[in-house]
Amino acid sequence: YYSVGQLGHLLRTKQITSVELTRFFLDRLKTYNPQLLCVVTLTEDLALEQARRADAEMKAGKLRGPLHGIPYGAKDLLAKRGYK
Repeated sequence: YYSVGQLGHLLRTKQITSVELTRFFLDRLKTYNPQLLCVVTLTEDLALEQARRADAEMKAGKLRGPLHGIPYGAKDLLAKRGYK
């Protein structure tokens, strides 16, 4: 149970990758979603694609800010064409 700031530090110091962090949270969602109904549409492929891109950017020295590489869920806060 790390804070977002702590997770950002782990990413910036290369103690974990965005892909590893994203997989951790995707697995957690898959485990608990049946009981908690955390998500309507799990966009696993999109999340991993974005995580790979973030890792490549960070490796190239392009840091976009303290949240770069941190996975997030929008739940029902946003509407996106093609998704429930």
